[in-house]
This record gives sequence, C-alpha cells and structure tokens, in this order.
Amino acid sequence: MTPRGFSYGAISADVKGTGGTRPDLGLVFCDREAVASGLFTTNLVKAAPVLIAMEQSRRGTLRAVLANAGNANACTGESGVADARSLMAEAGICLGVDPDQVSPLSTGVIGVNLPVDRMRSKIAGLVSNLGPDPEVFARSIMTTDTYPKLVTRKAGEAVVLGMAKGAGMIAPDMATTLAVVLTDAVISKQDLDNIIKRSIEKTFNAVTIDGDTSTNDVLMALSTCYVTVNTDELETAIFEVIRDLALLIVRDGEGATKFVSITVQGAFSAADAKKAAMAVGNSLLVKTALFGADPNWGRIVAAVGYSGARMDPGKVGVTVSGYRVVFSGTEAEGFREETLHGLLREKDIDIVIDLGQGAGEFTVYTTDLSYDYVRINAEYRT
Repeated sequence: MTPRGFSYGAISADVKGTGGTRPDLGLVFCDREAVASGLFTTNLVKAAPVLIAMEQSRRGTLRAVLANAGNANACTGESGVADARSLMAEAGICLGVDPDQVSPLSTGVIGVNLPVDRMRSKIAGLVSNLGPDPEVFARSIMTTDTYPKLVTRKAGEAVVLGMAKGAGMIAPDMATTLAVVLTDAVISKQDLDNIIKRSIEKTFNAVTIDGDTSTNDVLMALSTCYVTVNTDELETAIFEVIRDLALLIVRDGEGATKFVSITVQGAFSAADAKKAAMAVGNSLLVKTALFGADPNWGRIVAAVGYSGARMDPGKVGVTVSGYRVVFSGTEAEGFREETLHGLLREKDIDIVIDLGQGAGEFTVYTTDLSYDYVRINAEYRT
C-alpha cells in the first residue's frame, strides 16, 4: 500500500569512505510536481541541506528527495551548500527536472565534507534503480538504526506513507529525525503546512532519547494530489503515521532496553506538564535507574522539582506501571522496593505523575540509558 505517483531508489556510494557496500544514498521521485511542506531543526547550527530545504519548503513544490546517510554535511560552511547543490544538479539532469526541485537530506557525522565526486557518480545508477518499494529508501537513510521505519495509513482512497530514521541525538524542537511523509491526497500547501505543524506536538515533539537536538532534523511532506479525500480524515491519517514513526524511533533508541511513557497530569497547564515530563525523560539519573531496574523513585520527583513546572511538593503522586509509589509527596503506604524493582525489569514501563494542581496533561516517550548507548556514541566517528 503506497501513495500514487512516487517511486523509490537506493544505491551504495560509500559515503563514509570506509569501503562499505550498504546502500547509503536514497531517492524519492514524484511523477508530477508535488505540494511540499517542511519542518526543520530549531538548532541554530543548521546543516547545509537543511538551509536549502527550508528555502524549498517556502516555495512549496518538489519533484524529488535525495538523501544520504553517513555524513551530515553540517558545519561545512559555503562548500557544504555548494556540495549539496552539485548533487541536486546531477540528480536534476538524470531525472529531467529542475535541480531546485530536488530536496537534499543528510545524516551522519558532523564537520566532514561530502565525497561529492563519488556520490555524483552514483546518481545515474540510483535513478535507474527507481521502483515501487519504499523500503529501499528507508534502509538507505539508516545510521545507527537497527531497522527501517515505515508506516502507512489510508484516508478514504488516498494513502499516507511515512519513512524515518532516528535512534540517537533525539530530542524535541521539530522532528528530531529525518522523516519523509508522502501522500496522494489532494491538499493545498497551507493545509499541509497546518496539518504537519499540528501533528508533531504530541508525536515528534514528545520523544526524547538523549536530550540532544540534531543539526539535521527535517520532516518533508509531499503530496502528488491524485485523490480527493476528506481533509479531517487525511489529518487523522497523517497524525497517526507521524505518531507511529515517533514511537518506532523511541523503541529503536541507541542501546535502549526499555520503552518508557511518562505522563504528567494534574498540572496547571499542558505546558507545565510537558516541562515536568521532559525533565524526567531527559534525566540521566532516571534513565540509568530505569536501565538497572533500580527502585529509586526519588530521582523522578527530584526531576519534576527542577523542571520549572509549577507544583506543590506535598501534592505529588507517582505510579509506575499501575503501582502506587508516591502519594502526597512521600512514599506511598505499603510500598515495597521489590515490587517496583520487578516492574522496572519489564520492557515497557508507564510512569504517571500527578501534580494535583489542575487539568494540564502531557505524555513524553523515552528510553533508558544503557552501556551500549555510551559505547555507540563513544565510537560514532572512530
């Protein structure tokens, strides 16, 4: 089940220069001019392809997405922009489209120039490989991901397809990933912009692996506008695709052994609830306790206390996977460390924190912090 008008390709360009043969250069091609919308990292340090894609999103139409893994093309100055545009030009020639209609995406090591000549020489082969299977593209953008991330939904007779990469350097403030959302539904540029913006607040902007916001975060949404559908149905489908992609990213977090949902309720506002939930989700002490199944609930309460959310410590309650741990700011009556330890050994953990202040609520999705996370990120470049 894929949307009409799109084809997909991938090829190995050995972007990292290590002699690898895994596909690391991917292409999505639209058979007609597609309506385009984008969301981008809020990091002030933005990669060259992000700067270009931001311009393209403002113009609102695209014919292709050209993505690479293994090199972020970030902190590469004017030469990085020139390199990206060189690849866009080659893709434009091979596809027979305006190079400015080819959107570049990059992910990988920061501060290294792209091997442009090697990559450019592969683009003709990449174009000749175009076909109907989106998984080839999803695999080509993987870095430390352990599996490709694809989600589909129907909206009437239209299809929404989402593909994403992400396993580390994941924190809110846009999309925390590279993501491409495709549909064949008829939609205006303004409506697509609005739907994407509304969809990320409780999805991509509600996940955190390590609290680090990337230089390369991009979500590009494209529609070939073949099928007329109800806009509300389309928005629901797009939201569900983005939500499921976000959850797949958390489950594939670098070195993660636990999938953790943190819901803060009873806050003065949803903004306060998000502050508190994010503080808990990003706390290294909480995350390491989750990894070790250590029943140290004080770390959760402490993180809420420094989060900046308005609160009364004497009203805080905490439950973990349905087990009451804290009531009115102190250890709950009948609490047993052995019980909490057992619950924390599970793969899926639900933490609910009640601030007892109002109706504000927000849920954040995160992981534990394992030895493997340290190993992966200690060796990322070496």
